Amino acid sequence: MLFFRLIKNPYFMIGFLFLFGMFGGSLVYYWITGDQIPEVGLLKDESGEYMSPPYSPIEFPPLGTDNFGHNVFYLMLAGAKYTIGAAMIIAFMRVIPSVLIGLGIHFYLNKIKRVLASIVDASNYFPTTLLAFLLMNWVMFDGPLMNPDNFPYSFQDKVVIYIVILVAISIPSVSLLFANEIETVMKKEFIQSSRVLGAQKFHFIRNHIRPFIVPQIYLVLIREFIASMLLISHLGVLGIFIGGNKLAQDVFNNPNFVSLSHEWSGSLGSWWEFLWTTYPWIAFIPVVFFTLTILAGKSMLVGLTKELEKNHAPQQPVKEKEIGVTSDENLFEFARGEKIS
Repeated sequence: MLFFRLIKNPYFMIGFLFLFGMFGGSLVYYWITGDQIPEVGLLKDESGEYMSPPYSPIEFPPLGTDNFGHNVFYLMLAGAKYTIGAAMIIAFMRVIPSVLIGLGIHFYLNKIKRVLASIVDASNYFPTTLLAFLLMNWVMFDGPLMNPDNFPYSFQDKVVIYIVILVAISIPSVSLLFANEIETVMKKEFIQSSRVLGAQKFHFIRNHIRPFIVPQIYLVLIREFIASMLLISHLGVLGIFIGGNKLAQDVFNNPNFVSLSHEWSGSLGSWWEFLWTTYPWIAFIPVVFFTLTILAGKSMLVGLTKELEKNHAPQQPVKEKEIGVTSDENLFEFARGEKIS
């Protein structure tokens, strides 16, 4: 069974334990503390003079603080569930409807499939990050900034808009991917035999397409999760955060845009400007967490691919053992020791 083989696969388990360890740890932190982030006051250096935040990991281990004096480790922990959870939801909402749309394209829109493929291929040349930014810039950034008191969308509304847009911009290409996979299955020889016997569409889907498509669904889910994490990080650099942002003042009354949910893309966007200061390390912390999460997803993908390939590995032919014929007349003897003349 695939489930038990995946448990024994080191690639899959390393990625799984990291990914769901971060997600589960973030949920536990929320249940215990309500996502309250500890704040660190002013620290003194060796000479007794006060230092200003952000503090480096050496000055305040393990990950230092941000410019508001917040403990970065707990910021990353609190934001993990929102970032990883959003990527999971986006991946599922991209893949599951795309399977149904792919079936519809193959069975009902096959005549215009080439036209649809041309449109989707042409749209792929437009950068996905830029398209998402243009669609969400007013809702997530300009609108709340220009009219904060009368802005019509709440935090929950902006989260839904964020997820829906990231799902919608990828469904056409993923749907076409599954339509092509279904077409490949329907060209196999046993499909022709089923047609001769009078099989209907539901029979094809249940007995012939499903065994081939289900493993592909698992693979595409992980790939879309990785793609979603990359897109979320890119949007964070452009100032588009999950659920929007707000303008806050740090300990020295400097205005900064911060995420409403402490998710990683908000931290990345808020701290990106520190790359050009004497605190460049703080901008790399969310980058490292994004990188580790993407590598964990890639590790799961490698492990799953290896196990699925074993199902289709060619079987080794059984070597027939040669049976030798002996002519030794003394090999068999009668019980009485008599010979037949």
